[in-house]
Amino acid sequence: MKNRKAAGILAVAASLSLVLAGCASTSDTADEATTEAVVEETASEEVAAECTEPIIVGSAMAQTGFMSPFDVPALDTARIAIDKTNAAGGVLGCQLELIAVDSETNPDKAAQIATDLISQGAQLLLVTCDYDVNAKASQVAQDAGVLVIAPCVGDTIMGPDAGLTLGFSLGSAVPGEAAIMAEWAFAEFGPKAALFKDMSIKYTQNQCKVFEERWTQLGGEIVSAPEFSQTPEGSLAAPVTAQVKEIKDSNPDVVALCSYPGGGAEAAAALRAGGVETPIVSGFGMDGAFWLGAVPDLSDFYFVTYASVFGDDPNPKVSELLASYKDLTGNDAATSGLVTGASTIEAFTLAAEKAGNTNGVDLAAALETFNNVDLTAGPTSFSPELHVNVTRPMAVMQIQDGKHSFIEYRAAEQPILN
Repeated sequence: MKNRKAAGILAVAASLSLVLAGCASTSDTADEATTEAVVEETASEEVAAECTEPIIVGSAMAQTGFMSPFDVPALDTARIAIDKTNAAGGVLGCQLELIAVDSETNPDKAAQIATDLISQGAQLLLVTCDYDVNAKASQVAQDAGVLVIAPCVGDTIMGPDAGLTLGFSLGSAVPGEAAIMAEWAFAEFGPKAALFKDMSIKYTQNQCKVFEERWTQLGGEIVSAPEFSQTPEGSLAAPVTAQVKEIKDSNPDVVALCSYPGGGAEAAAALRAGGVETPIVSGFGMDGAFWLGAVPDLSDFYFVTYASVFGDDPNPKVSELLASYKDLTGNDAATSGLVTGASTIEAFTLAAEKAGNTNGVDLAAALETFNNVDLTAGPTSFSPELHVNVTRPMAVMQIQDGKHSFIEYRAAEQPILN
């Protein structure tokens, strides 16, 4: 990274030299030539002095464990965006350096990693895409005055509601995501819905809560709402035979599955195995094809997410990022949460440029001025009260015969903020 840092500094100095040369007179006198050389040397020294160390971006995200299918792609695209930013001259003339340590989806380990990274000088901390898992690490950063961003947390608690004045998410939050789920499903299938509620984490709990509120606002009826939970390893904590029967007996027009793999995949399989052929709608937690082995040839499954990773997304920024991701990893993206990793670095860069420094408080103040800023993840807005997006359009996707396809981008007509 030192060589990359030096290259970036030299590039900035060279650019500055060209600008100065372009503004100089065409005189050939030795005095003027000497003066120009001194100016160039002084400017180069000032740029070099400005960046004796790179800006460290620390990551306490999950590279293993049940959050890894969501964290790893976002972390990879953060790397892509860091390389792109460094090639363009860095942030405030400094190169970015990523130090990533696997939290293993373990909140206590993440907190220790955060402490270690901040002691190494991290000026931005990236944390896992679920607040329940990242809360301890986020608090470490908050207490140290360091900006902390979860690329794809879907809960508005990631911010002032949790006392995290320096905490943000580049994700699209549940108040918008679940409202889109309800609005789209009501128009397509309504008016009777069953909820299949995964109580394992706050994200899935709130997803069904918001869905229910928006559904009833639209004039729909919730005909059943059984619950289940997952183990920390990501599988059903107990059989869901009784819950599936309850849903089947309630004869819904659509089932809202508020969950994530692997237990969410097992729950979807249990619905189909139990004779529930009703359309299922879900959210970002059920993005991706990596879990479809649990439900071969699945059909009539719909979900709301950031973008399509299946080659049919209409956003050229997404297509470009997906190509870069495959170049980096050799693999296709597992979920579309990866767009938020790149957008995290984009947002940090813009905030630092606006603030003129990387102080956590100043960066947060700069982010709070964002109003539909065009990032790879889409139009991005924050406020002093809300550090997660709720009005950003999201992709509605479908699975038919085990194959994914894009339907449309759609924004919530009425996000539900409690």
